[in-house]
Amino acid sequence: MSNSSMYKRIGILFNDRMLRGVAVGKTGQEKLAWYEEAASRHEVIPVYFRLEDVDMHSMQVKAYMRQGKHYVSRKIALPRVIHNRAIYTNPRYDRKIQSIIDRGYILYNQVNRYGKMTIHEILRKDPYLYPFLPETEIASEETIHTLMKRHHSLILKPNNSSVGKGIMKMERTSHGWQAIYPTTPRLGKQRWQQQSTRGDVIPQVILNRIRKAKTTYLVQQTLPLSKHGGRPFDLRVSVQKCSDRNWKITGVVGKVAPTTTFVTNVAQGGAVVPFEQLVGTSLPTFTADVLLNRVSNFSLHIAHVLANTLPHVADFGLDIGISPDGCPLFIECNGRDQRYSFKEAKLLQLWKNTYENPIAYGASLLQSPSSPS
Repeated sequence: MSNSSMYKRIGILFNDRMLRGVAVGKTGQEKLAWYEEAASRHEVIPVYFRLEDVDMHSMQVKAYMRQGKHYVSRKIALPRVIHNRAIYTNPRYDRKIQSIIDRGYILYNQVNRYGKMTIHEILRKDPYLYPFLPETEIASEETIHTLMKRHHSLILKPNNSSVGKGIMKMERTSHGWQAIYPTTPRLGKQRWQQQSTRGDVIPQVILNRIRKAKTTYLVQQTLPLSKHGGRPFDLRVSVQKCSDRNWKITGVVGKVAPTTTFVTNVAQGGAVVPFEQLVGTSLPTFTADVLLNRVSNFSLHIAHVLANTLPHVADFGLDIGISPDGCPLFIECNGRDQRYSFKEAKLLQLWKNTYENPIAYGASLLQSPSSPS
């Protein structure tokens, strides 16, 4: 591929830690070989770099490129099309990204992490989606009390977090309410503890953690998720733009909560189960085809609604639940799909496809960049 000078370059924007791993072949969950395999099929060359290495005066960048079995660093012209896989929290990086876009470069997945409330506010304006969203508010003593009157179970989660970090639960009991919350040990595995109150009193641990948190917390009703072996499950749905610039469902895989908690995230011990196997045993009154069609149409609708508001999006990892009566339910949207759920489920081709589609989409923009939407 390195000898094919006719190939155009496509940029892959990484955070600092990920880019350091490129030189030594240790990129964690990012499989560079899948980028390169897809790039070869679409006649482009992927180059990897950090935003910090873009010189805004010369519009050049120090980037890593594959050369034989190794990666070498070279100073090259900034690629005209860039796939963003980095998450930035400092506003100065946002300004630099916007400046690059203002100069005529195409950078898709411009923002990779939106606040959960931002996503919820966009989706709940849609009449079709509204009935399938959990009632959600910014968490405060007042809003928690309000939702306690309407629901028997509540979820509390940080507005800006991922992989299930900081999530807590409140459940109504025969005497009052019980909080289920994670410990934060310095060593060893995270454990779950409980704290109970009598009457309509919010457990003190909930109030303490919300007040001390560095980020805003949300409170929302607990969705009625179907269960697999007595454990709640949801689905990771990869929705991506592909070579024709339309949204498509790349893959769907199930995530089942461990016996120790209600959280389905793989990073928190959740088990990954192929979709057909999961729904076949958990929702036997429905065929897998019917449920897959419902989930796919629901997820594509979400992607279109979000794309009408959010700039330069091309890749979503949606967490979608299924109720016991077979209705899709929206849980969360990830602007940077971690993809490894497909790897854990040994769905190799689906895992590779999650790399294929963003490259195919970028290649189409290189061929005809005038209409990236």
